[in-house]
Amino acid sequence: MKQGWGAGMPVWLTPVLGLIGAFVGASLAPWMTSHLAWRRARRDAFNAAIAALRVAQVARHFANGVPAHFVGGDQATVDAFNQRLREREIDRFVDAMHEAKVALAALEPFFKVSGDIDRWEITEEDAARMLEEMHQAR
Repeated sequence: MKQGWGAGMPVWLTPVLGLIGAFVGASLAPWMTSHLAWRRARRDAFNAAIAALRVAQVARHFANGVPAHFVGGDQATVDAFNQRLREREIDRFVDAMHEAKVALAALEPFFKVSGDIDRWEITEEDAARMLEEMHQAR
């Protein structure tokens, strides 16, 4: 006579339990795949927004007034260099600010930061607050 857990169980119960397990697993797989993809997209959106906003804030502070001994040449050469440098850095800042706002807009399906991202510039105070909010929500 059989003893233990399976003693007295009908023979058909084991395959039925296996089929139930397979059905439950197959039913949950699409949901789990979708949920994991959503979490990955959310994490990627947070990471992109945080990085873009940090880049914009770093681009805000650029080299200005490079000394003559670094550039070399006469004062007109130094002045021209500093002018080109300012123009280039301002362009970088404006582009970085645009990229940060685009990344913050892409984050909105998952999380909306407080503050106005429709203005051309996000102030340093707003950026610090937004970064803190995103770090806490991530």
